[in-house]
Amino acid sequence: MHFERLPAYISISLPLIFLVGLAVVLSRNPWFSFTNNALSDMGNVNNPAHAYFNSFLMFFAVLTFVAAAGAFKNGLSYLMPLAAVFLFLVGVFPENYSPHAPSAVLFYILALSDIIVVGVKLGRSGVSLGYLWSALSGLTFLLMLYLVNASIFRGLAIPELVGAVTILAWFVYVGMLQLRGFHV
Repeated sequence: MHFERLPAYISISLPLIFLVGLAVVLSRNPWFSFTNNALSDMGNVNNPAHAYFNSFLMFFAVLTFVAAAGAFKNGLSYLMPLAAVFLFLVGVFPENYSPHAPSAVLFYILALSDIIVVGVKLGRSGVSLGYLWSALSGLTFLLMLYLVNASIFRGLAIPELVGAVTILAWFVYVGMLQLRGFHV
């Protein structure tokens, strides 16, 4: 494997890493409910198992940063490396601390905005799927806002996961583009 392709391989692997990490964290937090909690509730310092969530989130954010930096190098990202930094800060500052909420919100805003911007860039360069990604990212953001404001669920985990699914799918797409040698 060529070292310069490592970010693309990490990018493609992120969904699997996320699922495995989330499964481990959930196994240590049997009280957690997707409909009644935010994911960050598992990282609350009053939770005896908080280190599992916060450590995993920081580890995952580092991998995300590597993948995003590789995409940036290839013209397939602008804001995603910064989004990964804010994701790391979500783990550094559990929900008990004031920087937590702004870090989490900025992660989603920056990541979804990056998909919109790069999607338009791809569309303008002849990759018509880029426009579809831009629309999907915008719709994801609106759906997240709707789910939070409509109070369909008591917790935030479902809206958080809606955003995460789009972001993770984007990483797979961008990773595949990079492995095909695509640069913008």
